[in-house]
Amino acid sequence: MQTVTVYLDYRCPFAWRGLELIHVVAPQLGLELELRHYSLEQGNHLENQGLPRHAPYWKLAEQPLEGPKSLRAFLASHAARQQGKVAHLRFALELFRLRHQDGRELNDDQTFVEAVSRAGLDLERFMADLEDEEDRRIELARDLAEASERGVFGTPTFVLPSGDTAYFRFTELTTEPELAVPLWELFTAVLHNGAYVETIKRPRP
Repeated sequence: MQTVTVYLDYRCPFAWRGLELIHVVAPQLGLELELRHYSLEQGNHLENQGLPRHAPYWKLAEQPLEGPKSLRAFLASHAARQQGKVAHLRFALELFRLRHQDGRELNDDQTFVEAVSRAGLDLERFMADLEDEEDRRIELARDLAEASERGVFGTPTFVLPSGDTAYFRFTELTTEPELAVPLWELFTAVLHNGAYVETIKRPRP
């Protein structure tokens, strides 16, 4: 089975749509999903402007819990990851839905508990892993460093089995297999095409 790696930020609606799409597509095309994290907050932080992506001054994983808006969600995601890839994917989908469909806050522990419940994870284990904050921060820092080395700058960014890597924004939520699979195949065809198309961007009025 081939693996597609997806870089996500839970604050990003485009990342949510992208994950919903690939979640529908993966079983149709025999793909395995590997979730990784990229922080838009760190990438766009004023103190990191002008610095190489791989050497930021302001690092999300080193910030206090009550500071950045996204930190707690990333740590919760890493806590869910301890229960395996499938559980992590279910948690990520539910956390995205709670945020972007239900309007829930990402710095609220009750939101994480609800995501765990909806995803069918072991709540007691999740809470214990979440309380192991030092290890979760180390894992987050590793993810963000890996994203920087790959040149990730936005979410969702997909790393295909071929190694081709691209950021792709989905305007509409697509969850029907008959629509999602052709859309994914079109996206990957653009990446594999010998024309090396790098940017397609619609003008905005």
